[in-house]
Amino acid sequence: MKSNTWAAIALIFLVWAVGTTAGLVYYYQTNQNQQKVIDSLQSIVNTTTMQVNIGIKYPNGTMEWHNGTYVPLGVSAFNATEKVAALNYTVTWGIYVTGINGIMENVTAQQSWFYYAWINGTKTSPTVGVSEYYLTNGDIITWEYEHWNF
Repeated sequence: MKSNTWAAIALIFLVWAVGTTAGLVYYYQTNQNQQKVIDSLQSIVNTTTMQVNIGIKYPNGTMEWHNGTYVPLGVSAFNATEKVAALNYTVTWGIYVTGINGIMENVTAQQSWFYYAWINGTKTSPTVGVSEYYLTNGDIITWEYEHWNF
């Protein structure tokens, strides 16, 4: 009787071990296949997109960063900003941003949104409109709500 009990326990353990091993092999193979798909998709992302950093400085001094934002290759600063913020703008001779995330320009107080590019750690004011300033991988742009100071 005791040998039958031990045989049954051994058989149950053997079935459990084989089932668990089969499950783990299946899980491992599935994981490896998914990793190949992820690597393939990452390769596509790396050849068709780039990462940029976008900062938005609000009137109260709060700086909101969107670091490592993926955008298509050759995108303009306007389109990159549009990806991370709700923009209000007008189109006349080009695109003019009048508001970011609900903070609108104030003509009476002579305050508007200005964008800057950071080149080699130096804040510069681009000489073209935001829709004509094209970004490259790793670029940094900031938007700041400022007095016109003309």
